[in-house]
Amino acid sequence: MKLTNRVLRATFAFVAIGALISTATPASAAQIELTINCFNDLNMKDTLIPQFEKENPNIKITLKTADFDAHHTGLLTQLVAGNGPDVACFEVGYSSQFRAYPQFFYDLKTFGASKLQKDYLPWRWDQGVARNGAVIGIPTDVGGLAMCYRQDLFKAAGLPYTPDAVTAAAATPDKFLALGKQYVAATGKPFIDSIGNLFDAVQRQGKDGVMYYDRKTDKVVVSTNPTIKKAWDFAIAANDAKISAKIGAWSGDWNAGMGNGAFATMLCPAWMLSIIESNSKDSPQAWNIAGMPGGGGNWGGTQLAIPKFAEHPKEAWQFISWALNPAQQLSLFKQKLVLPSTPAVYSNADFLAWKDPLFNNAPIGKIFSTVVMSIKTPIYEGRYQRAIANALGSALSRVETGKQAPDAAWAQAMKEIKKLG
Repeated sequence: MKLTNRVLRATFAFVAIGALISTATPASAAQIELTINCFNDLNMKDTLIPQFEKENPNIKITLKTADFDAHHTGLLTQLVAGNGPDVACFEVGYSSQFRAYPQFFYDLKTFGASKLQKDYLPWRWDQGVARNGAVIGIPTDVGGLAMCYRQDLFKAAGLPYTPDAVTAAAATPDKFLALGKQYVAATGKPFIDSIGNLFDAVQRQGKDGVMYYDRKTDKVVVSTNPTIKKAWDFAIAANDAKISAKIGAWSGDWNAGMGNGAFATMLCPAWMLSIIESNSKDSPQAWNIAGMPGGGGNWGGTQLAIPKFAEHPKEAWQFISWALNPAQQLSLFKQKLVLPSTPAVYSNADFLAWKDPLFNNAPIGKIFSTVVMSIKTPIYEGRYQRAIANALGSALSRVETGKQAPDAAWAQAMKEIKKLG
Protein backbone atom coordinates (compact mmCIF):
# COMPACT_ATOMS: atom_id res chain seq x y z
CA MET A 1 0.00 0.00 0.00
CA LYS A 2 2.94 2.34 0.56
CA LEU A 3 3.74 2.59 -3.13
CA THR A 4 0.10 3.17 -4.05
CA ASN A 5 -0.37 5.95 -1.51
CA ARG A 6 2.80 7.72 -2.56
CA VAL A 7 1.83 7.52 -6.22
CA LEU A 8 -1.61 8.95 -5.40
CA ARG A 9 -0.03 11.85 -3.54
CA ALA A 10 2.30 12.48 -6.47
CA THR A 11 -0.66 12.45 -8.86
CA PHE A 12 -2.51 15.03 -6.76
CA ALA A 13 0.67 17.12 -6.74
CA PHE A 14 0.79 17.00 -10.52
CA VAL A 15 -2.74 18.38 -10.76
CA ALA A 16 -2.08 21.08 -8.21
CA ILE A 17 1.13 22.31 -9.79
CA GLY A 18 -0.11 22.84 -13.33
CA ALA A 19 1.93 25.26 -15.39
CA LEU A 20 4.76 26.50 -13.23
CA ILE A 21 6.83 29.63 -13.79
CA SER A 22 10.29 29.47 -12.23
CA THR A 23 10.53 32.45 -9.87
CA ALA A 24 12.08 33.05 -6.50
CA THR A 25 9.74 32.42 -3.57
CA PRO A 26 9.22 35.26 -1.07
CA ALA A 27 11.50 35.14 1.96
CA SER A 28 8.45 35.18 4.23
CA ALA A 29 7.40 31.70 3.12
CA ALA A 30 8.09 28.79 5.44
CA GLN A 31 11.51 27.27 4.83
CA ILE A 32 11.60 23.86 3.20
CA GLU A 33 14.38 21.33 2.72
CA LEU A 34 15.00 20.35 -0.89
CA THR A 35 16.88 17.05 -1.22
CA ILE A 36 19.17 16.24 -4.14
CA ASN A 37 20.70 12.79 -4.60
CA CYS A 38 23.57 12.24 -7.03
CA PHE A 39 26.88 10.41 -7.50
CA ASN A 40 28.82 13.65 -7.10
CA ASP A 41 28.14 17.23 -6.07
CA LEU A 42 27.37 18.29 -9.65
CA ASN A 43 30.08 20.95 -9.19
CA MET A 44 27.30 22.97 -7.57
CA LYS A 45 27.96 22.46 -3.86
CA ASP A 46 30.01 25.61 -3.43
CA THR A 47 28.79 27.46 -6.53
CA LEU A 48 25.19 27.41 -7.75
CA ILE A 49 23.58 25.85 -4.67
CA PRO A 50 24.67 28.63 -2.27
CA GLN A 51 23.61 31.21 -4.87
CA PHE A 52 20.19 29.60 -5.25
CA GLU A 53 19.72 29.45 -1.48
CA LYS A 54 20.66 33.14 -1.20
CA GLU A 55 18.12 34.08 -3.85
CA ASN A 56 15.52 31.76 -2.30
CA PRO A 57 15.96 32.03 1.49
CA ASN A 58 12.91 29.86 2.10
CA ILE A 59 14.70 26.86 0.51
CA LYS A 60 17.58 24.91 2.03
CA ILE A 61 19.21 22.31 -0.20
CA THR A 62 20.57 19.07 1.20
CA LEU A 63 22.88 17.29 -1.24
CA LYS A 64 23.51 13.59 -0.74
CA THR A 65 26.13 11.68 -2.75
CA ALA A 66 27.17 8.06 -3.17
CA ASP A 67 29.59 6.12 -5.36
CA PHE A 68 28.65 6.04 -9.05
CA ASP A 69 27.12 2.57 -9.36
CA ALA A 70 25.81 2.55 -5.79
CA HIS A 71 23.91 5.77 -6.41
CA HIS A 72 22.14 4.50 -9.52
CA THR A 73 21.36 1.10 -8.05
CA GLY A 74 20.13 2.68 -4.84
CA LEU A 75 17.98 5.20 -6.67
CA LEU A 76 16.13 2.50 -8.58
CA THR A 77 15.61 0.56 -5.36
CA GLN A 78 14.20 3.69 -3.72
CA LEU A 79 11.83 4.35 -6.58
CA VAL A 80 10.52 0.80 -6.68
CA ALA A 81 9.85 1.03 -2.93
CA GLY A 82 7.91 4.27 -3.39
CA ASN A 83 10.55 6.66 -2.10
CA GLY A 84 12.84 9.23 -3.63
CA PRO A 85 14.50 12.62 -3.21
CA ASP A 86 13.15 15.88 -4.60
CA VAL A 87 15.82 15.90 -7.32
CA ALA A 88 17.69 12.85 -8.60
CA CYS A 89 20.49 12.63 -11.14
CA PHE A 90 21.30 9.86 -13.57
CA GLU A 91 24.31 9.63 -15.86
CA VAL A 92 23.90 8.76 -19.53
CA GLY A 93 25.40 5.31 -18.95
CA TYR A 94 22.29 4.56 -16.90
CA SER A 95 19.89 6.67 -18.95
CA SER A 96 18.34 3.74 -20.80
CA GLN A 97 17.54 2.01 -17.53
CA PHE A 98 15.67 4.96 -16.06
CA ARG A 99 14.05 5.92 -19.36
CA ALA A 100 12.35 2.52 -19.21
CA TYR A 101 10.58 3.52 -15.97
CA PRO A 102 8.82 6.83 -16.68
CA GLN A 103 6.16 5.96 -14.12
CA PHE A 104 8.66 6.77 -11.38
CA PHE A 105 9.28 10.34 -12.57
CA TYR A 106 7.35 13.49 -13.27
CA ASP A 107 6.95 14.23 -16.95
CA LEU A 108 8.71 17.59 -16.91
CA LYS A 109 6.55 18.81 -19.78
CA THR A 110 3.96 19.35 -17.06
CA PHE A 111 6.19 22.10 -15.70
CA GLY A 112 6.81 23.65 -19.10
CA ALA A 113 9.97 21.74 -20.09
CA SER A 114 8.94 21.73 -23.76
CA LYS A 115 9.61 25.47 -23.87
CA LEU A 116 13.20 24.82 -22.80
CA GLN A 117 14.01 22.07 -25.30
CA LYS A 118 15.29 24.49 -27.93
CA ASP A 119 18.00 25.66 -25.52
CA TYR A 120 19.76 22.27 -25.41
CA LEU A 121 21.78 20.11 -27.77
CA PRO A 122 19.12 17.88 -29.39
CA TRP A 123 20.95 14.60 -28.77
CA ARG A 124 21.62 15.48 -25.13
CA TRP A 125 17.98 16.41 -24.63
CA ASP A 126 16.92 13.06 -26.07
CA GLN A 127 18.95 11.24 -23.42
CA GLY A 128 16.41 12.44 -20.87
CA VAL A 129 13.31 11.45 -22.85
CA ALA A 130 11.61 8.21 -21.78
CA ARG A 131 10.45 5.54 -24.19
CA ASN A 132 6.86 6.79 -23.90
CA GLY A 133 7.89 10.35 -24.81
CA ALA A 134 7.86 11.75 -21.29
CA VAL A 135 10.68 14.17 -20.48
CA ILE A 136 12.14 12.77 -17.27
CA GLY A 137 15.52 14.54 -17.14
CA ILE A 138 17.14 17.83 -18.17
CA PRO A 139 20.82 17.66 -19.29
CA THR A 140 23.42 19.25 -17.03
CA ASP A 141 26.61 18.99 -19.11
CA VAL A 142 28.41 17.45 -22.06
CA GLY A 143 31.57 15.30 -22.03
CA GLY A 144 33.42 16.25 -25.20
CA LEU A 145 36.69 14.30 -25.52
CA ALA A 146 40.27 15.53 -25.94
CA MET A 147 43.72 14.58 -24.65
CA CYS A 148 45.05 16.23 -21.50
CA TYR A 149 48.81 16.07 -21.14
CA ARG A 150 51.59 17.32 -18.88
CA GLN A 151 53.22 19.98 -21.01
CA ASP A 152 56.08 20.41 -18.55
CA LEU A 153 56.92 16.70 -18.62
CA PHE A 154 56.68 16.50 -22.42
CA LYS A 155 59.04 19.45 -22.75
CA ALA A 156 61.52 18.03 -20.26
CA ALA A 157 61.51 14.73 -22.17
CA GLY A 158 62.36 16.48 -25.42
CA LEU A 159 58.99 15.69 -27.00
CA PRO A 160 56.67 18.04 -28.91
CA TYR A 161 54.82 20.01 -26.24
CA THR A 162 52.62 22.69 -27.82
CA PRO A 163 48.97 21.69 -28.41
CA ASP A 164 49.19 21.67 -32.20
CA ALA A 165 52.45 19.74 -32.19
CA VAL A 166 51.16 17.17 -29.71
CA THR A 167 47.91 16.76 -31.64
CA ALA A 168 49.91 15.98 -34.78
CA ALA A 169 52.36 13.70 -32.96
CA ALA A 170 49.53 11.63 -31.43
CA ALA A 171 47.01 11.85 -34.27
CA THR A 172 46.57 8.08 -34.68
CA PRO A 173 46.81 5.10 -32.31
CA ASP A 174 50.16 4.11 -33.81
CA LYS A 175 51.56 7.62 -33.43
CA PHE A 176 50.23 7.82 -29.88
CA LEU A 177 51.96 4.57 -28.94
CA ALA A 178 55.19 5.70 -30.58
CA LEU A 179 55.07 8.96 -28.64
CA GLY A 180 54.44 7.01 -25.44
CA LYS A 181 57.46 4.80 -26.05
CA GLN A 182 59.63 7.87 -26.64
CA TYR A 183 58.46 9.37 -23.38
CA VAL A 184 59.12 6.20 -21.39
CA ALA A 185 62.57 5.82 -23.00
CA ALA A 186 63.47 9.41 -22.14
CA THR A 187 62.12 9.48 -18.59
CA GLY A 188 61.75 5.91 -17.34
CA LYS A 189 58.23 6.87 -16.24
CA PRO A 190 54.75 5.81 -17.49
CA PHE A 191 53.01 7.72 -20.24
CA ILE A 192 49.32 6.93 -19.53
CA ASP A 193 47.36 6.27 -16.35
CA SER A 194 45.91 2.88 -17.41
CA ILE A 195 44.87 0.93 -20.46
CA GLY A 196 41.32 0.77 -19.09
CA ASN A 197 40.96 4.53 -19.18
CA LEU A 198 42.46 4.61 -22.65
CA PHE A 199 39.89 2.06 -23.81
CA ASP A 200 37.03 3.96 -22.14
CA ALA A 201 37.68 7.02 -24.25
CA VAL A 202 38.54 5.38 -27.58
CA GLN A 203 35.50 3.10 -27.62
CA ARG A 204 33.31 6.21 -27.82
CA GLN A 205 34.68 7.28 -31.21
CA GLY A 206 32.24 5.35 -33.37
CA LYS A 207 31.01 7.64 -36.14
CA ASP A 208 27.64 5.91 -36.43
CA GLY A 209 26.73 6.16 -32.74
CA VAL A 210 27.02 2.40 -32.22
CA MET A 211 28.90 1.30 -29.12
CA TYR A 212 27.41 -1.67 -27.28
CA TYR A 213 23.95 -1.66 -28.83
CA ASP A 214 22.42 -1.45 -32.29
CA ARG A 215 20.13 1.57 -32.10
CA LYS A 216 17.57 0.04 -34.48
CA THR A 217 17.21 -3.40 -32.93
CA ASP A 218 18.36 -2.61 -29.36
CA LYS A 219 20.48 -5.76 -29.49
CA VAL A 220 23.97 -6.09 -27.98
CA VAL A 221 26.64 -5.92 -30.69
CA VAL A 222 29.85 -5.71 -28.65
CA SER A 223 31.46 -8.78 -30.17
CA THR A 224 30.81 -7.66 -33.74
CA ASN A 225 31.32 -3.92 -33.45
CA PRO A 226 34.65 -2.99 -35.08
CA THR A 227 34.88 0.20 -32.99
CA ILE A 228 34.97 -1.79 -29.75
CA LYS A 229 37.49 -4.31 -31.09
CA LYS A 230 39.68 -1.49 -32.39
CA ALA A 231 39.61 0.20 -28.99
CA TRP A 232 40.40 -3.13 -27.31
CA ASP A 233 43.35 -3.76 -29.63
CA PHE A 234 44.63 -0.22 -28.99
CA ALA A 235 44.51 -0.81 -25.23
CA ILE A 236 46.26 -4.18 -25.54
CA ALA A 237 48.94 -2.61 -27.73
CA ALA A 238 49.47 0.05 -25.06
CA ASN A 239 49.86 -2.72 -22.49
CA ASP A 240 52.39 -4.54 -24.69
CA ALA A 241 54.27 -1.25 -25.20
CA LYS A 242 54.64 -0.94 -21.39
CA ILE A 243 53.63 2.71 -21.31
CA SER A 244 50.98 2.42 -18.58
CA ALA A 245 51.21 3.37 -14.91
CA LYS A 246 48.53 0.73 -14.23
CA ILE A 247 46.66 3.13 -11.95
CA GLY A 248 42.90 2.67 -11.95
CA ALA A 249 40.58 5.65 -12.17
CA TRP A 250 39.17 7.18 -8.99
CA SER A 251 41.82 5.64 -6.73
CA GLY A 252 43.93 7.70 -4.35
CA ASP A 253 47.03 7.01 -6.43
CA TRP A 254 45.21 8.16 -9.55
CA ASN A 255 44.18 11.45 -7.97
CA ALA A 256 47.69 12.02 -6.65
CA GLY A 257 49.22 11.05 -9.99
CA MET A 258 47.72 14.07 -11.72
CA GLY A 259 49.90 16.32 -9.62
CA ASN A 260 53.01 14.24 -8.95
CA GLY A 261 53.77 13.18 -12.52
CA ALA A 262 52.97 9.48 -12.11
CA PHE A 263 51.69 9.64 -15.70
CA ALA A 264 51.90 12.25 -18.45
CA THR A 265 48.66 11.88 -20.41
CA MET A 266 44.97 11.21 -19.93
CA LEU A 267 42.29 10.95 -22.56
CA CYS A 268 39.86 13.27 -20.87
CA PRO A 269 36.21 14.24 -21.27
CA ALA A 270 35.43 17.88 -20.46
CA TRP A 271 34.15 17.04 -17.00
CA MET A 272 37.58 15.62 -16.13
CA LEU A 273 39.14 19.08 -16.24
CA SER A 274 37.84 20.12 -12.82
CA ILE A 275 39.15 16.84 -11.35
CA ILE A 276 42.60 17.41 -12.85
CA GLU A 277 42.53 20.97 -11.59
CA SER A 278 41.62 20.01 -8.03
CA ASN A 279 44.42 17.42 -7.96
CA SER A 280 47.10 19.60 -9.54
CA LYS A 281 46.96 22.81 -7.54
CA ASP A 282 50.63 22.47 -6.63
CA SER A 283 51.60 22.12 -10.30
CA PRO A 284 50.55 25.40 -11.95
CA GLN A 285 50.68 25.47 -15.74
CA ALA A 286 51.60 21.78 -15.79
CA TRP A 287 48.76 20.56 -18.00
CA ASN A 288 47.61 21.42 -21.51
CA ILE A 289 45.03 20.10 -23.97
CA ALA A 290 45.51 18.53 -27.41
CA GLY A 291 43.38 16.59 -29.86
CA MET A 292 42.57 12.98 -29.11
CA PRO A 293 44.09 10.27 -31.34
CA GLY A 294 41.56 9.33 -33.97
CA GLY A 295 39.33 12.35 -33.34
CA GLY A 296 36.89 13.36 -30.63
CA GLY A 297 33.65 12.03 -29.23
CA ASN A 298 31.50 12.35 -26.12
CA TRP A 299 31.91 10.61 -22.79
CA GLY A 300 29.24 11.13 -20.20
CA GLY A 301 26.76 13.74 -19.12
CA THR A 302 24.08 13.83 -16.44
CA GLN A 303 20.34 14.51 -16.29
CA LEU A 304 18.38 16.01 -13.39
CA ALA A 305 14.97 14.47 -12.74
CA ILE A 306 12.10 14.80 -10.26
CA PRO A 307 10.86 11.47 -8.82
CA LYS A 308 7.12 11.03 -8.46
CA PHE A 309 7.71 10.69 -4.73
CA ALA A 310 9.32 14.12 -4.28
CA GLU A 311 8.01 16.07 -1.30
CA HIS A 312 8.60 19.39 -3.05
CA PRO A 313 8.24 18.96 -6.82
CA LYS A 314 7.44 22.63 -7.42
CA GLU A 315 10.63 23.81 -5.77
CA ALA A 316 12.57 20.96 -7.41
CA TRP A 317 11.61 22.26 -10.83
CA GLN A 318 12.36 25.80 -9.69
CA PHE A 319 15.92 24.71 -8.92
CA ILE A 320 16.43 22.58 -12.05
CA SER A 321 15.13 25.17 -14.49
CA TRP A 322 17.24 27.87 -12.83
CA ALA A 323 20.48 25.88 -12.41
CA LEU A 324 20.46 24.47 -15.94
CA ASN A 325 19.54 27.57 -17.91
CA PRO A 326 22.24 28.95 -20.25
CA ALA A 327 23.25 31.80 -17.93
CA GLN A 328 23.92 29.50 -14.99
CA GLN A 329 25.67 26.93 -17.19
CA LEU A 330 28.04 29.66 -18.39
CA SER A 331 28.63 30.68 -14.78
CA LEU A 332 29.38 27.07 -13.79
CA PHE A 333 31.76 26.70 -16.73
CA LYS A 334 33.73 29.72 -15.56
CA GLN A 335 33.89 28.43 -12.01
CA LYS A 336 34.33 24.68 -12.54
CA LEU A 337 35.03 24.14 -16.27
CA VAL A 338 31.76 22.21 -16.71
CA LEU A 339 30.96 22.13 -20.43
CA PRO A 340 27.41 23.46 -21.01
CA SER A 341 24.70 21.41 -22.68
CA THR A 342 23.18 24.66 -23.99
CA PRO A 343 24.85 25.45 -27.36
CA ALA A 344 23.88 29.14 -27.28
CA VAL A 345 26.69 29.53 -24.75
CA TYR A 346 29.21 28.29 -27.32
CA SER A 347 29.03 31.59 -29.21
CA ASN A 348 29.38 33.69 -26.06
CA ALA A 349 32.54 35.82 -26.21
CA ASP A 350 33.46 35.06 -22.58
CA PHE A 351 33.05 31.34 -23.17
CA LEU A 352 35.21 31.32 -26.30
CA ALA A 353 37.91 33.44 -24.70
CA TRP A 354 37.91 31.64 -21.35
CA LYS A 355 41.32 30.36 -20.36
CA ASP A 356 42.60 28.57 -17.30
CA PRO A 357 46.15 29.07 -15.97
CA LEU A 358 46.50 25.43 -14.93
CA PHE A 359 46.00 24.36 -18.56
CA ASN A 360 48.53 26.89 -19.89
CA ASN A 361 45.73 29.27 -20.85
CA ALA A 362 44.32 26.90 -23.46
CA PRO A 363 40.97 28.17 -24.88
CA ILE A 364 39.03 25.44 -23.13
CA GLY A 365 35.56 26.48 -24.24
CA LYS A 366 36.54 26.69 -27.89
CA ILE A 367 38.39 23.35 -27.84
CA PHE A 368 35.65 21.25 -26.29
CA SER A 369 32.65 22.95 -27.90
CA THR A 370 34.23 22.34 -31.32
CA VAL A 371 34.44 18.64 -30.47
CA VAL A 372 30.85 18.52 -29.25
CA MET A 373 29.42 20.38 -32.22
CA SER A 374 31.14 17.94 -34.59
CA ILE A 375 29.08 15.06 -33.18
CA LYS A 376 26.37 14.10 -35.65
CA THR A 377 25.21 10.79 -34.23
CA PRO A 378 25.66 10.37 -30.46
CA ILE A 379 26.32 7.03 -28.79
CA TYR A 380 23.19 4.97 -28.28
CA GLU A 381 23.04 3.79 -24.66
CA GLY A 382 21.29 0.46 -24.11
CA ARG A 383 19.71 -1.21 -21.10
CA TYR A 384 22.82 -2.88 -19.69
CA GLN A 385 25.26 -0.18 -20.80
CA ARG A 386 26.99 0.14 -17.46
CA ALA A 387 27.17 -3.61 -16.82
CA ILE A 388 28.81 -4.16 -20.20
CA ALA A 389 31.30 -1.38 -19.53
CA ASN A 390 32.18 -2.97 -16.19
CA ALA A 391 32.73 -6.38 -17.82
CA LEU A 392 35.12 -4.94 -20.39
CA GLY A 393 36.88 -2.79 -17.81
CA SER A 394 37.42 -5.76 -15.51
CA ALA A 395 38.78 -7.78 -18.43
CA LEU A 396 41.37 -5.10 -19.23
CA SER A 397 42.29 -4.86 -15.57
CA ARG A 398 43.01 -8.60 -15.52
CA VAL A 399 45.24 -8.17 -18.56
CA GLU A 400 47.09 -5.16 -17.16
CA THR A 401 47.77 -6.86 -13.83
CA GLY A 402 49.01 -10.02 -15.56
CA LYS A 403 46.19 -12.22 -14.28
CA GLN A 404 44.89 -13.18 -17.71
CA ALA A 405 46.03 -13.22 -21.33
CA PRO A 406 44.24 -10.76 -23.67
CA ASP A 407 42.40 -13.41 -25.71
CA ALA A 408 41.18 -15.19 -22.60
CA ALA A 409 40.10 -11.92 -21.00
CA TRP A 410 38.15 -10.94 -24.12
CA ALA A 411 36.47 -14.36 -24.31
CA GLN A 412 35.46 -14.19 -20.65
CA ALA A 413 34.05 -10.69 -21.09
CA MET A 414 31.99 -11.81 -24.08
CA LYS A 415 30.51 -14.69 -22.04
CA GLU A 416 29.61 -12.31 -19.20
CA ILE A 417 28.03 -9.85 -21.60
CA LYS A 418 26.04 -12.56 -23.37
CA LYS A 419 24.45 -13.55 -20.04
CA LEU A 420 23.05 -10.03 -19.67
CA GLY A 421 20.63 -10.62 -22.53
